[in-house]
Amino acid sequence: MTDGPDPLSVLEHRLGRVFIAGLTASAAALVLGLILYFVAPDAQPSGFLLSAGLIALMATPLLRVLVSIAEYLRMRDWVFAALTIVVLAELMVTMVYALRQR
Repeated sequence: MTDGPDPLSVLEHRLGRVFIAGLTASAAALVLGLILYFVAPDAQPSGFLLSAGLIALMATPLLRVLVSIAEYLRMRDWVFAALTIVVLAELMVTMVYALRQR
């Protein structure tokens, strides 16, 4: 007798959807940006699309961590929520450091 789907399989399903959505958005923007670049190298939208594709690609892991935190908090799994918050903090410190080095 079960009370519903396993919370971990729900988490995995949601993380998979985030991953697919992020990669699809990234790939679409990069492909459109490259096509536009080859058709009209001086077109501004090509640079915007290429940048947007790279940002979406880099933001996907961050979004997965945020979804994980929300799900672990919803499941009241405090240990994994705390560990995932530590991972988020490490990602944020790395991002801030990388942006300051530009």
